[in-house]
Amino acid sequence: MSQLPSVFKLIVPPSLIGNGAVENVGTVVKQLGGKKVLIVTDRGLVQVGLIQKVTQPLAKEAIEFGVFDSCRPNAPYSDVRKCAQVAKDGGYDLLIGFGGGSVMDVAKMASLVATAKDVAHEDINDYLEDKGRRGLPKLLIATTAGTGSEWTQTSVLTDDEGDGEKKVALYPTLAAQTAIVDPLLTHSMPRKVTVDTGVDALCHAVETYTGGSGNVIGEMLQKTAIELIANNLRAVCGKVPNIEARYYMSVAAMMATISMSFISANLIHGLGHSLQMMANCTHGLSCGVVLPYVLEFNMLATVPKLARLAELMGENTAGLSQLDAAKKAVEAVRKLLSDIGVPQRLRDIGVKKEYFPHIIDNVFSINIWAVTGNPRDCTREDVLAILEAAW
Repeated sequence: MSQLPSVFKLIVPPSLIGNGAVENVGTVVKQLGGKKVLIVTDRGLVQVGLIQKVTQPLAKEAIEFGVFDSCRPNAPYSDVRKCAQVAKDGGYDLLIGFGGGSVMDVAKMASLVATAKDVAHEDINDYLEDKGRRGLPKLLIATTAGTGSEWTQTSVLTDDEGDGEKKVALYPTLAAQTAIVDPLLTHSMPRKVTVDTGVDALCHAVETYTGGSGNVIGEMLQKTAIELIANNLRAVCGKVPNIEARYYMSVAAMMATISMSFISANLIHGLGHSLQMMANCTHGLSCGVVLPYVLEFNMLATVPKLARLAELMGENTAGLSQLDAAKKAVEAVRKLLSDIGVPQRLRDIGVKKEYFPHIIDNVFSINIWAVTGNPRDCTREDVLAILEAAW
């Protein structure tokens, strides 16, 4: 580390972590003062019966609850509005977000919108900035090991009522009052969900580590997360159930997400957000496809970090120069993605070359944070070159 980091803020909700942690949901709701609870989830979790992991402990504690199960991928504004209206009309005093990142992002924003006088006519864009709203209390329960939304003060939404773009809200009142992470819940996820969310965790860890500024706490979390993901992602994506690997992936996702409190995401996520909307694919997949190509572009500015990344990924770098070790890191990432079935090219996920101008415009406008936070300066021409290489 060449310099000390600037002052930083770390907000992590009180959390219950471990196998069987969800059994405590009734007790936690009581501690939060909830008397009538709305469970925010998706139909898939209801259909497979996983929601009973929440409803049974609530019933045991005689807590009244309802279910909003209309959450869709990418957290559309319209889902937020519908959920908020149900919460307001039903007189619910606490929301439980139970699912993956999109479900929790809906629950976060709906907890604020539900307190509006006229939910139907609220401009959700007005909620992208902190206006001091408190909202309803939130308990977030993760069923995937990837996004880490249960620990963040961020809500990533899709403006399906306007321009169709991804929008990011980031401020303290979006954070949960309590988070529950029970790795056993992730066993019921389809393989594709496990792959996509695991790749998201990998991107969080690698992106923040290679783009980091020497924050010792952040690096500790990032390096441990990378090692855990490198050692366990293949196992959780296999056919044989692996309780230990699921546990470590949940912990890794937590560490990778918390580490983003110290450094912003960069071009990997900036491109991922834009590509996701154009290809209509998952967030993890869109970020994963471009991950090796952005790492290659950033190599000139990140050789020492990439060289260390190779070691964290389990590669033998003895006798190699830092540059050769850095190149080996990119190949290790590429192989891990290939081994779990992640497409290697943009064309494989439905991205057409005619999309490139819009994607670049998006990165340099809505997602300009991805450019300013990137470890290597980049121009529109640079981003085009990355897209061409990845296509």
